[in-house]
Amino acid sequence: MFPSNNTETGDEQLVEAIRKNDQEAFRDLYYKYFEKLIRFAWYRLHSIETSRDLVQELFFRVWKKREGLNPQKSIKAYLYKSLNNLIINHFKLSSSQTSSLITLDERKTKMEEAQDIVIDIQTAINHLPEKLKTVFIHSRTEGFKYAEIAEICNISVKAVEKRMSKAFVLLKKYLD
Repeated sequence: MFPSNNTETGDEQLVEAIRKNDQEAFRDLYYKYFEKLIRFAWYRLHSIETSRDLVQELFFRVWKKREGLNPQKSIKAYLYKSLNNLIINHFKLSSSQTSSLITLDERKTKMEEAQDIVIDIQTAINHLPEKLKTVFIHSRTEGFKYAEIAEICNISVKAVEKRMSKAFVLLKKYLD
């Protein structure tokens, strides 16, 4: 019924239909972004269960507030920004952030030797300061454009560029 590509036009049509209580359009939006949002949350939480719970909560809230959605604004940016806020709230309510982190040794025992480079890169990303890490993940993992990242993080495009530049310098330092 709706285009399956990731174009903004397709998203606008989905949002407009969702505003009119179209459950099938909501289902299409859910399946279009569900896995990507879980992956985004996992990079911050390192817990698949918590990531799924927060993404489910996000979509529950989207459906609940569907009439207030604006089809002219990027639903993709809205979803990621809202999920980021849920993650921040989760950390605030959590008694201990460190209990959910997976150490490098635990990763190596779970991953095959061929994936060692992926572990090293992820470890380096995790050592980035939070602001740099968030911008880097939005750009390199989720494929957002700098303008979209700026909207999600409420910063200028120039600030996104500077943070990406700093992130690359630090990643190179960590990986050497």
